[in-house]
Amino acid sequence: MDKDSIVKRKVFHTLLSIEEAELKLEQLGLLKPIGEEEVELENAYGRVLAEDIFSPIDYPPFDRSEVDGYAVSIKSVEGADELHPKKLKVVGKVSIGEVPSISIAEDFTTSIDTGAIIPKGADGIIMEEYTERVTPNEVIVYKSIVPGENISFAGSDISLGELVLKKGTRITYKEIGVLAALGISRVRVFKKPKVVVVSIGNELQKPGTKLALGKIYDTNGYAITSFLKQRGFDVRYHGILPDSEEVVYNEITKLLTSFDVVITSGGTSAGEEDITYRVFERLGTILVHGLRVKPGKPTVIAISREGKILFGLPGFPFSALSVAMLLLVKVLERLEGFESRLMIARAMSTFKVRKDIGRTWFMPVILSSIGGKLFAILLQTSSGSVSALLKADGIAIIREDRDYVDEGEEIEIARFGDELKEAVIIGSHDTLLTMLLTRFGIIDRVSIGFVGSYRGLQLMRRGYIDVSPIHLLDPATGEYNIPFIEKDKELSNKAVLVRGYRRKLVLAFAKGNPKNVKGFEDILRTDIRFVNRNRGSGTRIYIDKVLEDIAKSSSQSFSKIVRNISGYWYEVSTHTGVAAAIAQGRADVGVCTEHAAMLYNLDYIPLTWEYYDFLINVHSMDKNIIKKFIEGLRNPLTKDVVNGFRGYEAPSEMGLKLCC
Repeated sequence: MDKDSIVKRKVFHTLLSIEEAELKLEQLGLLKPIGEEEVELENAYGRVLAEDIFSPIDYPPFDRSEVDGYAVSIKSVEGADELHPKKLKVVGKVSIGEVPSISIAEDFTTSIDTGAIIPKGADGIIMEEYTERVTPNEVIVYKSIVPGENISFAGSDISLGELVLKKGTRITYKEIGVLAALGISRVRVFKKPKVVVVSIGNELQKPGTKLALGKIYDTNGYAITSFLKQRGFDVRYHGILPDSEEVVYNEITKLLTSFDVVITSGGTSAGEEDITYRVFERLGTILVHGLRVKPGKPTVIAISREGKILFGLPGFPFSALSVAMLLLVKVLERLEGFESRLMIARAMSTFKVRKDIGRTWFMPVILSSIGGKLFAILLQTSSGSVSALLKADGIAIIREDRDYVDEGEEIEIARFGDELKEAVIIGSHDTLLTMLLTRFGIIDRVSIGFVGSYRGLQLMRRGYIDVSPIHLLDPATGEYNIPFIEKDKELSNKAVLVRGYRRKLVLAFAKGNPKNVKGFEDILRTDIRFVNRNRGSGTRIYIDKVLEDIAKSSSQSFSKIVRNISGYWYEVSTHTGVAAAIAQGRADVGVCTEHAAMLYNLDYIPLTWEYYDFLINVHSMDKNIIKKFIEGLRNPLTKDVVNGFRGYEAPSEMGLKLCC
């Protein structure tokens, strides 16, 4: 071998793991977005958000009917059935898109379209199928209803001010649907890097030509380009270049004027034919020359003098695709502002469902992995929900030949992604929680569902979830959360209670206090309509406790008092839902957090401070993400953040174990 060949020869002295290679690029500041731009929503598919998106409205933005039928007060149809129908007077119709001027009194009703605003005084909707219109002004009802039946309440799906999408989210049809539902027409996204793929090798031929002896068709150029297109990258295939250092150097120099990333395939080895290494070295600085992987060792990465990435893949197809899947995609995603998070799985059902034979059901679920078992937790949402698209980890497929699925049965799941979230948090809703999870850096690593404190307690008792946020007042002691755990031996053996934060409950009413509300007892007034929280929520427990105390002090029964409260059965599932009902005139007063009242510019009277704590599965305490969550709660900086929100307080024992 002559002297010139020895000089040209390069050897892989320091091999890096894929993780080390990525870390090196990150430490050099190369794995960051190349810029930002604003795009129309219809052009946002596949792009990556450059900002957090907070909901500008409640969704639904008003209480709306989920069916065609009749809006009624539940008192009007109590006991109604086929044998004991009720006749109601029809006072008009509420069409979709119009603001109703009708107020529903007992024994009166109005017909209503699906999606139309619920008129004042209505507690539920009777489906048209259970009625008979006997005259233009009369209808017979053959079914009773429960409070809130067939109503989708304002903010029950997404709350005003709630973090809906976080910076770095890849926008798919799901996110576009949610953004459109919230009225957002333009979004700020990271610029997509322009990528070009080049194949190098004298032995390569273009497919479609007659294959000469000793030649092979170019596989990598097409495979790598198509693979990257499938992943949504802006990529172009440039073609084949010969094993000539000068030709490759000149061609890549030209490409660098138009592209942000140049990917080559072939031309990499430890011998004198390592053209890629020599060209990259002339164009800039070599950062990685060889990986500790098999296949894929002869990989080279460099940075050009213009600050653009040069990525040399091996020539063998399997080697090239392996490195592309495990490292190249990560690099390109980071340049887009995205960090990676592939599909039929089987999981244990945590719910019972009965269905008709002959139809396949699709049901959104959150997937939870506890103690080596995979659980599917049903997301209970209405047909008009858009948040299920964001919260669900997959869709349970209940086949057409099934009429029943029992709890504990194994079912099929079509997963939205190939990576399972590391933890599942299900329980009471609070807008500050998602902000804290974002601050802790784990928001995209957890699945979150808001079902109320009691439902969260049930799921924890069965061992299905990792964390359940709760705020349950014990009427006997006046203490929050701890008594419920201490009295429940089954639960106390399965979970520990960790102190969270405090939030202020207020009695909210319209700005200027037009009804002259002076205290909680005023909800008993006949001229005031109340908006209540849903059964199973911690706030509902507090409300009922106060009403029980009022009943005792006035020598009345609890049932009599609540029956006389206008709107007691007007139930909404979030604090902003309460505030929205008051702000939009559907109610005069309600109990919500101070934060929700402020969002809707309401006046209010302070009521009490409640503890929003976290029940944690004992089998989850060793999970790194749970440790990070608890550490985040204990961090003094987190306490400063909590205290910075009006209506919230961080106690000194925040993040500490309370029991059991």
